[in-house]
Amino acid sequence: MTGEQVAERVTGALANGRPAGSPRAPWLRILLPLDSGPAEIRALDGLRAIAALMIVLFHILLFTHVEYQPWSQAAGNFWYALSSGVQLFFTLSGFLLFRPYVAAILAGKPLPPALRFYQKRALRILPAYWVALTVLLAFNWRIANDPQWLNALTHAFLIHDIFPRYNRDLDGPFWTLAVEAQFYVALPWLAAATAWLAARIQRGGGAPTPRRVVAALLGLVVGALAIRWAGFAIMGALPGGGAPMNGATTALMWLGLLLLGMQGKYLEVFLLGAIAATLYTAASNYGRVPAARLRTIAMGLAPLGLAILVPCAIYWEAGGVLFTPGAQWGWGILLYPLATGAGYSAILLAIVWGGPWLRAPFEWRPLRFIGHISYSIYIWHLPILHADLAFLQPVPFQARILLVFVVSYLSYQFVERPFLQQRRRIAATSPDS
Repeated sequence: MTGEQVAERVTGALANGRPAGSPRAPWLRILLPLDSGPAEIRALDGLRAIAALMIVLFHILLFTHVEYQPWSQAAGNFWYALSSGVQLFFTLSGFLLFRPYVAAILAGKPLPPALRFYQKRALRILPAYWVALTVLLAFNWRIANDPQWLNALTHAFLIHDIFPRYNRDLDGPFWTLAVEAQFYVALPWLAAATAWLAARIQRGGGAPTPRRVVAALLGLVVGALAIRWAGFAIMGALPGGGAPMNGATTALMWLGLLLLGMQGKYLEVFLLGAIAATLYTAASNYGRVPAARLRTIAMGLAPLGLAILVPCAIYWEAGGVLFTPGAQWGWGILLYPLATGAGYSAILLAIVWGGPWLRAPFEWRPLRFIGHISYSIYIWHLPILHADLAFLQPVPFQARILLVFVVSYLSYQFVERPFLQQRRRIAATSPDS
């Protein structure tokens, strides 16, 4: 087969939303989610599904008040650690989104255009989010009372995580989308800062080495921790207990919220995902480490990641803090996201570097199916489980669990999919972006 024939086959496959060499009946291509493109890592679809299922299960257990069961109390309610699926999502985002940037940095090429990145990210997250937001605004009775236009605006522009009143008002998981969107805005600039720092460390000509890029990213991690600590210091210095504030303390409070949000910005977790992307790109794409050696490394990374995550699960309370004026937080609260991000980064690298036997569970088609619709699962599951839409209240809870996946599939097919296809067409016209 000639090079032109290969290119034609791959292009045709991309247009149909499936990898080359896997023909499907037209009706099956319509019913099933779009397959990952040739450059994607299929096992990460399964990992994304696990992150979504962790969050769904966490909210099911929370809604059914499992924490009051004797066995749960005896075990320290360890299942609360399922909420760290949020950090797994953040780690995955840092890994997947930084890959094109680190590939350009290591190759000494210009970074992908920021505007094109913003366009593709907007097509990915905004349509389904705005549809869900509109539905919740329409059905939530509170919108008919009190001035709710500010609530709607802060959610529409994904800045509601810095407003204590609106942070989790419409849909609890929405706060994480605000954090994600703010990270998207910052990512091209963080990549530029990484390239600049790596070049300064390099002190010579040519493209930065992977070690220099990792060192630059570690410097940004330290900076992210410093910002988090500064937010701690500011919020902790404010009067607590609902005490009145003057103009100066109010301004300080808003500065603290800008730095922290209500739950933290988790920038260090995104950056750990970016470090994992750097290691993966350097070792896998450039053939610097033999595949057999990578599988050996994966065998060590998997238990290392679990060894980090188990204590995090035991001390889950350190990860569920809401930052309020006057409260004091120690090193455990400061470093908890970093620890969970490190654990999930190790697990992620173990999966992508591991042998077929390690990747196979994450490449299982039913799990990948859930991974493909996981974004809609994430934004729809809580309003459905809680019956925030009034017409769902007579529906039994078990039926609502099933309805989560039905509605999420429909949301994917009719809202997400058209924009994902548009996003692929954009990527096909500028593969360097």
